[in-house]
Amino acid sequence: MSSGIGDAFNREILGSATAATADSELPEDFKRETLGVTHPGHEAVMALDPDYFAALKNYYSTWTISRKDAAIPRSVMEFIITGILLTQGKMHGARVHVRRALLAGATPRELFQAIAVAGIPGGVPVIWHGAAMVKAEMDELGLKVDERYSGPEAPNAKD
Repeated sequence: MSSGIGDAFNREILGSATAATADSELPEDFKRETLGVTHPGHEAVMALDPDYFAALKNYYSTWTISRKDAAIPRSVMEFIITGILLTQGKMHGARVHVRRALLAGATPRELFQAIAVAGIPGGVPVIWHGAAMVKAEMDELGLKVDERYSGPEAPNAKD
């Protein structure tokens, strides 16, 4: 990977969406529910207070983003979270949810259009930052603009 200005921007401004490692202390069901995309805070909360992590995990992932009887698709949940985080300027969290939206089966075009809608209340910088995140994740996952991810992290992938 080159170390041009784009790479520095990606690391410093956008953050990166990291995958939970095999040696991660996070529970396997949490890794599955988060599509393997975690935030450093997840590990930190688990280390600081495992009981609190378990309760938070139930709300955050088991009963919300990964709810089995959800009325809306996972990718739509990720669109909502991404839009809110972008409008709040929370770029690292937005990047995590951009990646999850793609892993959940959204096409890059669908995700970008959701971000463009978030730009109405959030302003044009939401669109610039969001588009850069979608493009970076799309390139990393090897997706074309209208292609859906079908790798091992996809919720419907066979184990």
